[in-house]
Amino acid sequence: MEKWRLIIDPPHGGVENMAVDEALLGSASADNAFRPTLRVYGWSEPSLSLGYLQKSAPFSGLGLPLVRRITGGRALLHDIEFTYSITAGAGSALYSQGIIPCYSVISRAIVLTLQEFGIEAVFSRPRSSTAYRKSGACFASSARYEVLVGDKKIAGSAQRRVKGGLLQHGSIIFGLNRALWSSVFGDIIVQKTATVLEFCAVEPESFQQVFVEKLSRELQVSFIPGTLTGPEEELKRRLEREKYSQKEWNEQPALRKGTHRPGAFTAVGGI
Repeated sequence: MEKWRLIIDPPHGGVENMAVDEALLGSASADNAFRPTLRVYGWSEPSLSLGYLQKSAPFSGLGLPLVRRITGGRALLHDIEFTYSITAGAGSALYSQGIIPCYSVISRAIVLTLQEFGIEAVFSRPRSSTAYRKSGACFASSARYEVLVGDKKIAGSAQRRVKGGLLQHGSIIFGLNRALWSSVFGDIIVQKTATVLEFCAVEPESFQQVFVEKLSRELQVSFIPGTLTGPEEELKRRLEREKYSQKEWNEQPALRKGTHRPGAFTAVGGI
């Protein structure tokens, strides 16, 4: 059984959260001995993250911290949620499966976790809609293998692959500050979003435990608690300083495919 590292982080700001995840991806793509890693974390304050190729103008000036991800998709307001990242190198079984099988097995663990708490979660059947094409919000619509409750989206994910490694971001919405979400995305997006706490009063720690168990079973891996290595910490600090704290990265009009190296850009999902 493949052994994975499990990192349980306290809440951080967007700059640190995104720097940690990119540092893990950099380690995965450069180190053949990299141990695939599940990271579970939160946000120290309500924050907006933008997709890699997304225009920033509609979300500037809202008075919220804003950070650009290296994964694809659209804007998400991180607040009362369960956030995870999964990082794996080219030598891992998860990487070798390809994008869609990899994406679906992680989503299946999310569905099973929600079902464990009595929430009738299902995979989405994506639909093309004018509303989604016009919206910059992740929760305006669903990509293949994202997770719904009824016709409302409760979890979004996006995956990035570079030469030698992959990173998947995911957010499961626990609760919703409806006034704040409405001020950013509008009432329609609020109405399209489901939350865990609508259906059950579960503590985040209990949810986390079940999610780790379901992911372990679906991926057929075991988890070993761990932390960042010294080189990962060093890379994280450099990325915080030189990239994620910089307006040039976070608020540029839009990136183009191929402007971030190493490796080719590939992303799926709706975050």
